Amino acid sequence: MKLIFAALYPSHLNLNGDQANLLVAKKRLGWAGIDCEIASIGKGEAIPKNADLIFIGHGSIAAWEDIEDDLTARIPEIGFLVDSGAALMAVATGHEWAINSGFFENRISKIDRISKFEISRLGELEVLGYLNTSTNAPVIQKINLLIGTQLHGPVFAKNPVLVDQFLEEIIVSRYGSVSAEKLRHSNSNQAETVNSIVSEVWKLERDLASE
Repeated sequence: MKLIFAALYPSHLNLNGDQANLLVAKKRLGWAGIDCEIASIGKGEAIPKNADLIFIGHGSIAAWEDIEDDLTARIPEIGFLVDSGAALMAVATGHEWAINSGFFENRISKIDRISKFEISRLGELEVLGYLNTSTNAPVIQKINLLIGTQLHGPVFAKNPVLVDQFLEEIIVSRYGSVSAEKLRHSNSNQAETVNSIVSEVWKLERDLASE
């Protein structure tokens, strides 16, 4: 089993270290003995047909001006891959693009900019990140294997339960529940160390989020 992550325009859409979400996911898979490849997709380059996750990060106005036409032309391609079982993760302006392109059902509008630590809920799970947005797009939302969020951080680095649950869902969807057992029962020293560090970050930023 080898997971393929397709990072769209990583040199453009990485304004707040968003591409590190994929590095976090790859590292946690590796600790469970699961292979993963991150494929960088630039303008005009095809998304691998066997991509398990398509990732769209956050970019500046100038970055979006350079890639938006190319990305918008990919809507049918991305839609086909998602319909075929690929997951999608979109962050901040990438999330807003995904909403406007019909991958989520929301409608968004401009608001006064919000810039603060934020703890939001995704079902029963609390999710921590840094919210810096000037739209009313949901702080975080999930529909099946599609995640959209306005949280920077990167969000996976501060939320190991979220990333592990999402990876497990991808593996179950693509390879079956038996294949997900390696991730579900992984208890590596590295993962435990990181989880304990993250818990300390939560103690600090929970207080900041409440201010």
